[in-house]
Amino acid sequence: MVEETQITDLENAAYLPKGRCIKGMLAGNDNWRSPEAHFKGELNKPADIFSFAVVCIYAVLGRAIFGPDDDFQKHQAQGALPAMIRLQRQVSYFGDEKGLNGLMKHVADEEVNCQVLSMLWEERTADYIPYEPFANWPDVDDASFRGLILGMTNLDPAKRTTARQALGHPWFADLKT
Repeated sequence: MVEETQITDLENAAYLPKGRCIKGMLAGNDNWRSPEAHFKGELNKPADIFSFAVVCIYAVLGRAIFGPDDDFQKHQAQGALPAMIRLQRQVSYFGDEKGLNGLMKHVADEEVNCQVLSMLWEERTADYIPYEPFANWPDVDDASFRGLILGMTNLDPAKRTTARQALGHPWFADLKT
């Protein structure tokens, strides 16, 4: 159980006034990057929320879910690009049709982005894709944690849980601020 934490990441820090974003930059570390960041799409607070959710999964489960584990290395050795492996995991773990459609609208300025997302969505249940939706992970037995993470990892950045909503979530209820 995590008793106390402080989080900082100044690798790509920038102050963004309300309504502003960063675009066209491959920001952040590969292992924590949001789906829209993989496409160099518009980045602002929702991208950080997605990344924070992945950090929470690491803190609670001890797994870097987009990191280069044995499965990752196997697919890479077979010719899969690292970014595509990570995106396949994101779509498989956190995708639903509404979220996928929202993400596609978010990155639709380049048609190839939508084609890639459609392909990943179609393949998510193929025999050679071993990734289960986060909602079905057997080692996540805390429904409150599951709900928090699913809200923070919605593929649609516009529908993602906000920082204020996350901090008000029951899972953080005992948090001292």
